[in-house]
Amino acid sequence: MNFMMYESGSRSKRREKERRRKIMFVIAFIMLLCGLSYWWGGERVLSSEVAYKEKATQLEGERKGLEDSITSLRSEVQSTNVRYQQLEAKYQQEVPQGEFKQLTDLVKKQLDSGIKAERLAFVIDAARPPKNCGEPVLKRFVVKTPVYSGPQGAVSFGNGVVTVAGEGSASVSAGGQPEAWYDPGKPVKITFTEIGGKQTVKESLLPIQQSLVVGSKEYRFTVAAGERSFMSVTSDSCDYP
Repeated sequence: MNFMMYESGSRSKRREKERRRKIMFVIAFIMLLCGLSYWWGGERVLSSEVAYKEKATQLEGERKGLEDSITSLRSEVQSTNVRYQQLEAKYQQEVPQGEFKQLTDLVKKQLDSGIKAERLAFVIDAARPPKNCGEPVLKRFVVKTPVYSGPQGAVSFGNGVVTVAGEGSASVSAGGQPEAWYDPGKPVKITFTEIGGKQTVKESLLPIQQSLVVGSKEYRFTVAAGERSFMSVTSDSCDYP
């Protein structure tokens, strides 16, 4: 009986010991897993930090490269603006503008028509500021139209040296009917007749300006719209050359 109780207690102790050993093994295994997990997490963190630092270094290099490119582009833009301003100033100096362009176009037209350059140079060199000019004289005349059947008006200047006459398009009434007087808003035809019969014709919108050299005088004319049916002509004369 005692033997059986001893045997039973011995088995119980062995089982208890075995259970404690298993528990200790499980605890050790869990601690090992925790340690491995902690180590692996630390390695991941270190790896991420290294990767982030490398990426940050790369981005910093790219940023510096972009800043250098922007600086270079700004410098090129400034240089281009300076060159553009220089070219524009050179263009303004060398390419005719305004009245000077009108003169160069006129010279080219005369050369193309066959007038020799020496002749043009002589005329240009002979040009002088007006001198001994008389007082402007204002006269008016009736304008001829396809409807107007009366006598055509004309005015003379310089004691008949130059006669000015004009033709125009008939005005149209609100009902669409042509009227006797001319339409000052449409092109007109002005004829300047010098003593001896030479004529100069200008066709354009009003006002029209014209200069004629007759003998030793230069006659300057401005033709503008006057009262209904009329044109007004302002003229003066100066010594030439």
